[in-house]
Amino acid sequence: MPLSTALALIALSAATTILNPGFGVVKLFTGKMIGNDMARKLTIKMFLGILLLGYLHNLDHRYNWVSPQLGSVLLTVSFMAITLIFIWESCTAINKLDHKKNIARENFRLGVESSPYALILSDANGKIIHANIQTEKLYGYTRQELAGQSLQIIIPKKLHDSYNERRQSFYVSNKVVTLGIEEDIFAVRKDGTEFPIELILTPVKTEEGSVVMASVSDISLRKQQEKIIRDQVIELQVKNQELEHVNYIASHDLQEPLRTVSNYITLLEEDYPDQIKGEIKQHLYTMQAATNRMSLLIRSFLDYGKLGRNRKLGPTNCNDIVNDVVTDLNNLIKCSKATITVATELPVLYAYETELRLLFQNLINNAIKFRKKDATPHITIGCKELNGFFEFYVSDNGIGINCKDKDVIFHIFKRVKTEEEYEGHGIGLANCKKIADIHGGKIWVEPGAESGSTFKFTILNFKA
Repeated sequence: MPLSTALALIALSAATTILNPGFGVVKLFTGKMIGNDMARKLTIKMFLGILLLGYLHNLDHRYNWVSPQLGSVLLTVSFMAITLIFIWESCTAINKLDHKKNIARENFRLGVESSPYALILSDANGKIIHANIQTEKLYGYTRQELAGQSLQIIIPKKLHDSYNERRQSFYVSNKVVTLGIEEDIFAVRKDGTEFPIELILTPVKTEEGSVVMASVSDISLRKQQEKIIRDQVIELQVKNQELEHVNYIASHDLQEPLRTVSNYITLLEEDYPDQIKGEIKQHLYTMQAATNRMSLLIRSFLDYGKLGRNRKLGPTNCNDIVNDVVTDLNNLIKCSKATITVATELPVLYAYETELRLLFQNLINNAIKFRKKDATPHITIGCKELNGFFEFYVSDNGIGINCKDKDVIFHIFKRVKTEEEYEGHGIGLANCKKIADIHGGKIWVEPGAESGSTFKFTILNFKA
């Protein structure tokens, strides 16, 4: 064959190889699998070995190192030895890979068997390939009974059509699917009893092709507990409505006799001005003051019961709330010459705006009310974000709070200062505690750095 023809054939073969790398023998060397990588390495080694033996045989032919018969024997033996070495290396590499594969298979098997959930492997046709021991416990079938059976054996008949549709769509999407959280999914045991389940379908690739691994959890107990909780919530709502109704009626009924007493006191003073003197007048004044205080307490109690009843959660700018509260308390602030400083930028968060406004109003009002007689009130407000909460503080330089009273002050109608010293009825901080509670937080008080006190409260960082 002429050299030009040989070179043309070589070029044609090379071009065909480049243009069609995925066909014929070429595919053996262009693939990305382990076997293709091994074929490339073996081919290079054998090619180099053959060239070396050919070179040595050519030298022997030129210099007559050995006889032609012995040279042929040595060439054959050398070629066999080199081939055996290559086979040994390939066999060792394959054995190592097979060992790793066996270890992975055994670890997978142990993982499936030790799972606390029922795990079932099935093929594209819905035939059960394998089931772990938890599956036996959950469904009442042995593995031998399940092997080769359709998954429909553990699915209620009324759900067979739905199951077939889901199975087909699962193999099309080939993604992990979770069922039984937002909808009710049921399975059936060997004895025919149905029970609710939570199901996770995971695609798994095997040598035989893609299969699906179903993780099944019996959620009967969870459903029972959810039903109990729902029933208790409904019952609690009914009781709360009844309590609010009783509270409302009782408060109004209590107000009526108080108004009657107050009216009779007024009538006595108007009808018998000459007789209402001295000690009698003082007694009537004391009765009127007690009646008014009782009426105010009842209204406060009624307001406490209403607090948070019609609350609306929405984005709330705390800077605007504090500014509005300061504006509302402007006369009190001017009279007391108080200074209010917002030390940090206050957040915009999801909160119950009306209730949060009342909380700031009560704390600022208290900081001014319980001031030292010889000092100008200085109030500092700030906030920081901490572990999913916003922690606010309202600090003052007032009279402070005794450590033994730091919890008592948040109880309704509990006062640590007498009414003669500071007016009030012990309802403000109780309202603050209730407002912090409905925001998922808490409220507490700490002694100030030098004097006074610092009220801190947390608001859960609600997400939209």
